[in-house]
Amino acid sequence: MEYTTLSNGVKAPLLGLGTFQLSLADTENAVYEGIRSGVRLIDTANGYLNETAVGRAVARAVDEGLVKREDLFISTKLWPTVYESESAVDDTLKRLQLDYVDLLFIHQPAGNFLAGYEKLEKAYREGKAKSLGISNFHDAKLENSWQLQPSSLMSSSWKPIRTTPIMLRWTASRNTARSSWVGILWATATPACSVNRSS
Repeated sequence: MEYTTLSNGVKAPLLGLGTFQLSLADTENAVYEGIRSGVRLIDTANGYLNETAVGRAVARAVDEGLVKREDLFISTKLWPTVYESESAVDDTLKRLQLDYVDLLFIHQPAGNFLAGYEKLEKAYREGKAKSLGISNFHDAKLENSWQLQPSSLMSSSWKPIRTTPIMLRWTASRNTARSSWVGILWATATPACSVNRSS
């Protein structure tokens, strides 16, 4: 397994398993079997509605001795509707059956995303999140609206046309790692794609 080191010193696996658009049953099975097969990064989100299934699979794998919790890297994202909720992070951890997540994102620049990021910072200070991230922020939101401390990681859909010079400059100037996701069907149907592993 190859890792990258985030700006705050946290090590993150370079590849992982995403759970977007999976049913609860498929999520639980995919996460458990993924862990059995050596996957160590699991990504979910409030908006995927499957955090409970991720939590069950992780708990099962840990209980069976397949892996220790500290060997997994679990990331999730707060949904805009909970950015202002004082219990957003605790509710997320309860669904995941975890005391902390390795990476906590705000999912998108909608609603009061500044309040959402404040929830992340509080979770980080309390040890409930080991690193912080922003997801789906692009050009104008980065350049004009973003007034917060640098994040450990930025995530966006991976397509060559989506990585703009503004995004590259913004992440480089803040020592922020870039992370992307791509659907398997898109990746296999696109013969001329390459991945920049240096970021």
